[in-house]
Amino acid sequence: MNRAECIRRLRAEPFEVVVMGGGITGAAAARDAASRGLRTALVEARDFGEGTSSRSSRLIHGGLRYLEQFELDLVFEASRERRTLLRIAPHMVRPLEFLFPLYREGRVGRLTMTAGMWLYDALSLFRNIERHQMLSEGDVLWREPTLSPEGLLGGARYFDAQVDDARLVLATVRSAVEMGAAAANRLAAEILVEEGRARGVRVRDAEAGGASEWEIRASVVVNATGPWSDETALEAGISREPLLRPTRGTHIHVRRDRIGHQRALIFESALDGRIMFVLPWGDLTLIGTTDEDYEGPPEEVRPTGGDVSYLLDSTNRLFPEARLTAEDVISAWAGLRPLVAGEAGEDEDEVSREHVILEEIPGLVTIAGGKLTSHRAMAEEIIDRVVESLAAGGAAEPAPSATADRPLPGGDFESFEDLLGSLEKRAEAIGLDPSVLSPMAEAYGTEAEEVLDLAAERPDLCERVVADRPNIAAEILYSVRKEMPVHVEDVAFRRTRLALETEDFAAGVARIAEIMKEELEWDAISEEMEVERAGAVRQRNEIFRAELEAGDA
Repeated sequence: MNRAECIRRLRAEPFEVVVMGGGITGAAAARDAASRGLRTALVEARDFGEGTSSRSSRLIHGGLRYLEQFELDLVFEASRERRTLLRIAPHMVRPLEFLFPLYREGRVGRLTMTAGMWLYDALSLFRNIERHQMLSEGDVLWREPTLSPEGLLGGARYFDAQVDDARLVLATVRSAVEMGAAAANRLAAEILVEEGRARGVRVRDAEAGGASEWEIRASVVVNATGPWSDETALEAGISREPLLRPTRGTHIHVRRDRIGHQRALIFESALDGRIMFVLPWGDLTLIGTTDEDYEGPPEEVRPTGGDVSYLLDSTNRLFPEARLTAEDVISAWAGLRPLVAGEAGEDEDEVSREHVILEEIPGLVTIAGGKLTSHRAMAEEIIDRVVESLAAGGAAEPAPSATADRPLPGGDFESFEDLLGSLEKRAEAIGLDPSVLSPMAEAYGTEAEEVLDLAAERPDLCERVVADRPNIAAEILYSVRKEMPVHVEDVAFRRTRLALETEDFAAGVARIAEIMKEELEWDAISEEMEVERAGAVRQRNEIFRAELEAGDA
């Protein structure tokens, strides 16, 4: 993806549909539209996935907990979409073994869990990754000996899947571009409304300031701006009740050896009974998530001291020997779930994850709600509605959606083991540490070969960006050339996850800035400003530490 070329296209070409919002829903909508042969534009005001889609629990899951709300259709759809994503993105979407321990004081008993597990398998048409198993207390502790044994009744074992959410967004955008869409980040947009109909968007290049503004004309506009959906509609002059009830979800990283777990855990927090996760992420652990109503500007959401304390305390109840404190937290991040507002008085975790699609005025289709796992199916439904709107204007019927069968970039291979074997031979020839290859293959799939091409040309690019992480410098250069980062923070937080995975944040950002400076021909002042900009993002996420200290005092 070349940003300058995409902007040239956005200025010059006619479009049938323009999608506002480069999170997973907007990216998938653009991909679906392009797969049908529609002339498609995608514009994102910040960076792809920056708002919500890089701040999730990183799970592609059937939604076991939705059985409690009897949202069986949601579970059925999610199970189907999980199978699809495992097929079209086998490098990024990986099976993950889960253990659900059952405790005497919990809401879920053994009989209820057994029935739920059979229903979970049935709603996947018994095509889950593996069938579930019900486990005795001894079986659970044999698998996870550091779990609290007090009141343990047994548990359930089942499979879902894990993904790097930010890289899934990037791959989806790239796939849309490969199929003909024009897409660019850092383009602020407002809906053009003329005579009561949406006619396109007016955009401003945030990197060029007010000197670079133009209109993108299109027959249909898709509002896929997530937590900003209500604000986007209001700016277009649409007066209605808010569609959304945003809730804040906070996650943290700690060293995995501080807990000592072997697999993913889903459990009821002993503090309030909410469902939580303790997930393996390489040598780290991802703990999440909170579910708190949020009323501030979406761009200002951040982890709070209360959020982090809740995650630590809940995990310590499950793993009493861990004794986690704030000093164990490597990083914290928060995102907003753009949930559809339900009934007044509902608890946050009871609000449905269903989505709604509506044509607010002629030519403006809005999507609200939904979940990461179901993004492809949601996008297909969105573009079905777009096609209806185009047909009303006399447009011919386009080709059907092709997104369920076409692999995402890097995902066209038969065996991950064979792919890894091929990379290992290349790595040996250039003297590259083989321990970096599995994470590289998971991030890039077959395109990891292109990363190794860069490393083979320049030995300095074989070095790790940060000593304790597997990312090598060649990945940064590859990202700059192929994945449209504009700022250092785009690479540090989303193209890679280095800013969230290492305590040596300054060293990682400095190395990223050095590589980007060379490739993008920045001057020294620009490089310094970029380092400071990335640091400011990290500092905002670190405010929770001061809040915890003040609370302790």
